[in-house]
Amino acid sequence: MSLKKMMMMFFTALAVLVLFDFTAPSLQAAEDKVGFIDAQRVLSSHPKYDESQKYMEEFVRKKTEEAKTVAEKETDQGKRMAIIDNARWESGDEEKRIMNPITKDINKVIESVAKAKGVTVVLNNMLIYFGGVDLTEDVIKGLKELKL
Repeated sequence: MSLKKMMMMFFTALAVLVLFDFTAPSLQAAEDKVGFIDAQRVLSSHPKYDESQKYMEEFVRKKTEEAKTVAEKETDQGKRMAIIDNARWESGDEEKRIMNPITKDINKVIESVAKAKGVTVVLNNMLIYFGGVDLTEDVIKGLKELKL
């Protein structure tokens, strides 16, 4: 799985997490205030994002090279595919391990900013056609203030 595909899966997962974290308790509320964030900008603003991306690129590169080296020596096509699939799974697991703390930080800041602004629903900006309160800059500011 390419890094680009893994990042796209992460952004989708982040949008779903944000959606469920903030919409579930307030679905029946008649006067919800909707906010939104630019998930890509928020994610890339996390103080550890660049470092984690460099680490993941190197990890995936090494795993890919290792898998290719081992797979080239294997004559059974099924075993070759298993080796490659295993490298992909290991890369995905490592990405989860690396990204989970970043995602938790982002969710905490989003929740804090939303409460401070009186926002009850926070969505990814790709889900908004018009209206809502843009919380992106406040969330980015909150991430910069984190003690990491």
